[in-house]
Amino acid sequence: MSDSSVASFQFHRQQLAEFAEKLPVALAEVVQEEQKNELVANLAAACEALDQDHANGWHLAQNWFFSFIGNHPQLTPIVPRDLLWFLGGDCLHFLSDEEIDQFQKVEDKMADDNLSWSDAKRQIFNH
Repeated sequence: MSDSSVASFQFHRQQLAEFAEKLPVALAEVVQEEQKNELVANLAAACEALDQDHANGWHLAQNWFFSFIGNHPQLTPIVPRDLLWFLGGDCLHFLSDEEIDQFQKVEDKMADDNLSWSDAKRQIFNH
């Protein structure tokens, strides 16, 4: 992986960790304890797999988010849009065409100007 790819992975992995911390509280409002525990455990397994084996972890995380949003659309606002782009695959279905275009511009900006994900995103998204 290039330096920018490693930095991008680390940024998004941190976002994923922050999302995982917020998840139990958000789930407590909409699912029973057993289902909450299962969802949290499955996300933790996907995160661990992502750290150990990128290809398998990506697949598990993509499937987890696709299922999570499909089954709990009311919780979609707590999912960072960056994560959907980062995971790609079926997760891209939850992004608008405009968001996809902007995230592609972020990646292009990172490559062209040797910027971090957050710096490139700030320039493209103007915040």
